[in-house]
Amino acid sequence: MIKLFRNIRQNLLNEGKTTKYFKYAIGEIILVMIGILLALQVNNWNQERNENKLGRSYLERIHRDLILDTLNFRKKIESNNAIRVEIKDALEDLNNQVDSFEEVTHICAVFGRALDQVFIPKDNTYKGMVSSGNLTLIKNTALIEAITNLYSDYDTKSKLFYANKEWMDAISIHLDSYTDLVKFSEYTMDIYPVPGMLNKSDYEFLNHPEDEKFKIVIRAMSACAWNQKAANDYYSELLIHCKETLKLIDQELKNQSH
Repeated sequence: MIKLFRNIRQNLLNEGKTTKYFKYAIGEIILVMIGILLALQVNNWNQERNENKLGRSYLERIHRDLILDTLNFRKKIESNNAIRVEIKDALEDLNNQVDSFEEVTHICAVFGRALDQVFIPKDNTYKGMVSSGNLTLIKNTALIEAITNLYSDYDTKSKLFYANKEWMDAISIHLDSYTDLVKFSEYTMDIYPVPGMLNKSDYEFLNHPEDEKFKIVIRAMSACAWNQKAANDYYSELLIHCKETLKLIDQELKNQSH
């Protein structure tokens, strides 16, 4: 094609048709510019299409993450409700006198399960979008704001969980410092080679409500109940927030499909 244009220009010059030559040259330049503009437009269309595709992929992944989070939050609430029943049963055992290693071990196990309130949401997709600057691939600004607010709520709840964990760790250390209950944990009972190293006198204080060690245990179990209830409140609030955001994402994905 370029060779053809060159031959036409050369023939015009050879024939002395200078005016036609310049007109033709100008027309050729215009054609080249139009070709460049079209190429740029096609490139922009392709880039926009790829960005839209990537943006949708991110939305689908966030949607998946939130679904998994809501399932996990519900399981945590159910687990905490079961633990709360166990705490009540443990307190009832304490009220009715403790007379076996097994009972003490059960009380320690309940305490250990109640301490396990670690918040680990699936937020890697969102964090990856933020760090890479790809959050703008979501064109719906209202949806971006909703997603950002949700993960900001995640950060707030994470700080609350961490603060409560530090408080519970301090209580656990206090309990271990003033009582021998740690000896009756299912993770430690098997290490004592001599029967005398683990005996009834180690937990006899549990049968004396006036004993300060007994009061420490009761306060520790009460703190566990508080921590469990606080965790459930956090999870319940996040469930509502996740549900609202999921609806917006569902609507956006539906709109993009049309």
